[in-house]
Amino acid sequence: MPDPLPLSSATFATDGSFAGLLCAYAHAHRTGALPASVALAGAPASGSLFGAPVRIQTEAALAERLERGMERVRPGLVSKLLRAFLSERPGIEMDVLRLIDAVAVDGAEAVDDWTFGPAREVARWAQRTGREAHRMEAFVRFERHEAEDEERWLARIRPEHHVLPLIAEHFSSRYPAMRWTILDARRCLALVHARPAATLAEGARATQIVPASSLPDLAPTADERAYQSMWRAYFRAVDIPERRNLALHLRHVPKRYWPDLTEKRDTLPA
Repeated sequence: MPDPLPLSSATFATDGSFAGLLCAYAHAHRTGALPASVALAGAPASGSLFGAPVRIQTEAALAERLERGMERVRPGLVSKLLRAFLSERPGIEMDVLRLIDAVAVDGAEAVDDWTFGPAREVARWAQRTGREAHRMEAFVRFERHEAEDEERWLARIRPEHHVLPLIAEHFSSRYPAMRWTILDARRCLALVHARPAATLAEGARATQIVPASSLPDLAPTADERAYQSMWRAYFRAVDIPERRNLALHLRHVPKRYWPDLTEKRDTLPA
């Protein structure tokens, strides 16, 4: 039975992707020690006394091999680690690395060992990110826009966690023939479904995440505001003040999501 990898004083610098983090574990396994921290390559130096960060090259094939190995040990583990990673909680990268190492040493039981801090943190933040991704599937509100004489649909969201990779499959399968964009205003990233899958070149992806700065200028169609006004009027009409339960409502629709919900905009304070 191998021993857990010790912590070194090094900082690993990755490209910020989940695949890059998996490659960081592969590097740690080869060198015999986990890093003290994980940073984004190219980010300003933190003033470490232990030399420059170790740059980790992202190798898609290597990351895929690690994913397959972890899935053999514990089905669903990769999804859990990914959701925790996408929480963007400071230090979550080290929790993910330490849990991967614990699974390599102790097997699947390490994932449910609540006495082990990284297992608790990964479970906690994976649940939070997964919950928010599920909410986004219900809270996204598309608006009809025009760009270059072409109809497009745009939605804006401001999630606490980086959920765009998690909701891509849901929306691409639900609206495969539409040209739509979900803009994460907090991260300045956009999930873009460019064109119907049938018209794509072989190997091209219909849905991808791009910088928001790469989006074309979009303008609402002439009747979009009228549709939104009717939508809000409908919600006011079906509201029954005597049956309101604000506490329950806020549990399911927290106020932080209201600015991006069409039906809620006229309820926000001026």
